[in-house]
Amino acid sequence: MKHLRKILEFQQLMKDFNSVYRDLGSIHKNGQADNDVEHSYRVAMLCWMIAEEYKLKLDLNRVIKYALVHDLVEVYAGDLSIYANYEQKDKEKREHSSFLKLKKKFSNQKEMWKLLGVYEKRKDNESKFVYVIEKLEPIIVVLLSEHDHWIRRNISLDNFLERKQRKIKSIDSFAQNFTKDIFTYLEKNKKKFFKE
Repeated sequence: MKHLRKILEFQQLMKDFNSVYRDLGSIHKNGQADNDVEHSYRVAMLCWMIAEEYKLKLDLNRVIKYALVHDLVEVYAGDLSIYANYEQKDKEKREHSSFLKLKKKFSNQKEMWKLLGVYEKRKDNESKFVYVIEKLEPIIVVLLSEHDHWIRRNISLDNFLERKQRKIKSIDSFAQNFTKDIFTYLEKNKKKFFKE
């Protein structure tokens, strides 16, 4: 019974993680908001596809694990929209507190917490790759499902690009090739997605 109890606790954590909604409103046909579980799964699949498609010399097992756990701290800290005005230190403090809570509650998941810690520092090529792809994945979702996303939020292209670049411009990764392509696409289609 003790094993089942821990499994149920972990599944409850996943259920709670599934209830962390993101600032993407129409990914589903019923208009339900996107959530962290869906985002993490899509990031993992996208990273896997890109790594194989371009024959990248990355540890794919590590890439997928990073992608699956990268936002897990948001289960207690919540997701913060890229459009929110916030202090980075407050976000980091909330996420660190969540990390410690997760680590304590599921102390036997040593590899999970170790990988999450390594991912946050972005010291290896795998974590850098996942980090950049993770920042681009919501843009792809918007392009495929929510053309008025930025218009409804009154976000200009310049403002959006500045916010995204602030997070990823210093990350040296093959994934930056996609950043360039996506940003160029947005600039060419500015009138379709952004207010003037």
